[in-house]
Amino acid sequence: MLRTFFRSVRIPPRLFACTFLGVLVILIVGFPDAGHALDVTVSPPAVNVVPGANNTAQIRYTGRETDIANYTSTSLQGRFETSDGRLLGTVNRIISINIVNAVPSITLESLTIPARVLSAALKLKQSRIFYRRNFLDAQGAPVPVEVALPIVPASAGAFNLVRMTLEFNQPLDAGGTRPTSGGRITVPRFTKGLQAFATLTYNGGGTLRGQWKVDGQILRVVTQQLNPGLREIIIASPLTPSFPTYGTGLHKVEFEILDPIPGFDEPVIYYFVTEAYTGAPLGSLKLAAPLERAYVLFSPKQFPRFSWQPAGEDALYRFHLYRLDAVATFDSLAPLAFAYQKPLLAAVTKKPFYDLTVFDLDDIVLGSPYCWQVQAFEDNAMVGASAYRLVFFTGPSVSTNKIRLDPLDSRERSLQ
Repeated sequence: MLRTFFRSVRIPPRLFACTFLGVLVILIVGFPDAGHALDVTVSPPAVNVVPGANNTAQIRYTGRETDIANYTSTSLQGRFETSDGRLLGTVNRIISINIVNAVPSITLESLTIPARVLSAALKLKQSRIFYRRNFLDAQGAPVPVEVALPIVPASAGAFNLVRMTLEFNQPLDAGGTRPTSGGRITVPRFTKGLQAFATLTYNGGGTLRGQWKVDGQILRVVTQQLNPGLREIIIASPLTPSFPTYGTGLHKVEFEILDPIPGFDEPVIYYFVTEAYTGAPLGSLKLAAPLERAYVLFSPKQFPRFSWQPAGEDALYRFHLYRLDAVATFDSLAPLAFAYQKPLLAAVTKKPFYDLTVFDLDDIVLGSPYCWQVQAFEDNAMVGASAYRLVFFTGPSVSTNKIRLDPLDSRERSLQ
C-alpha cells in the first residue's frame, strides 16, 4: 500500500527509499517522548518549620541531562505557595546548576523561611505549604521542583537557630565602669575573669558547632548538643585562655556559628581596656574587725561580725565576701581582682557593720580562705572603698535545716 502511494506521486527512487525506511521505523518504534531530558531532584523533600520565627534549611538540588552535554540550568526565583498554588512569598535569588557530560550536578541553597510566610499560611488555615522552583532546560522549558514545609510545634521542628544575643559578665555596680551602648564595656588593664555569654534560641534539637573569637583569633572551639524542647541555651566563653586585658585598646568578641548555618548575622560586642581603675581608691575606707588573716569562730551559737569605720551619716555600705582559690595569689590592693567574680555573699546596710547569720553557715567551708571588702556610697556615688582582707572561719561543722537561695545568684539582701 505504501509502495503504491509513493509510486503514484512519482517520488525519485533514492528519496523514496529513505522516506519509506523512516516511516517504517516510526510505525514500528513509535514517536519519541515529548518529556524533558533534564531531570532535577531536591533533597530533603520535606522540612518541618515552626511558626513565630524565621526558619532555615539547607536545600540540595541535583540536576542531570541525558541529551545535551554542557550547559547551565537556572532558576530565577523561589516561591512559597499553598498546595493549590496561592502565593505566600518569594525568594528573588538565582540558583544555577552546571550540567556537565550527563553526570549528576549538585548545587545548594541556604533557604530562610520567613515568619511572615508561616503566619500568612496559618491565616489561610494551611498547615502544610511548599517551596517551589522552576529550572530551565537547554530549550528553555521549565522543570518544576518543590519542598514540602509542614508547620509543626517548636519541639518537632527541624534543628535551626532562631536568634542569638551576646553580652559580657558586666562589672559589679561598684567596680569599674558600666557597659555602654552598642554592646561595649570598659575595663582596666589586667582585669581578670572577663567573660562573654552567647544566648541561643533554637528549634528542634541537634549538635551545635561554633567558636569563640577575639580580634579574629580563635579562643575556643565549642561542640554542644542542644536538646529538643529546651529552646534556649547559654554558652560561656572560656576563662582559660581568657580575653586579653594586658594592653590598652579596643577588642572585638564574637561567637561564630559553624553548624548549623544561622539565618541571621552573628552579633559582635566590644570591650575597651583602659589604663586605670575608676572607682574610689582602695584603702580609703578603713576596716576594723576581724583583723587580717584572722581565724573567726562561726557556729550556730556565735555569728561573726564584720565592722569598719563610718564614712558619713548618709553613707550606704555594700559588704562583699568572696571565696578564694589560693592564698598565694591574693592581692589585697588589686582594684579589679574580683570585679567579675560573683561574691559568695553581697549585702547592703546603713550600719558600719554586718553580722553573718545562720543562713550563711552552710555556705562557709571551715578552714578555707575567704576575703571581704566594703564600699561606701552617697547618692549612688562611691565615696570609699576598703582594701580586701583575708579571713578564715573555724568552728564545729554543723549542718542546719535552713533553706536559702543560692548566694551565687548575686542578689543582694538589703539590711536596715
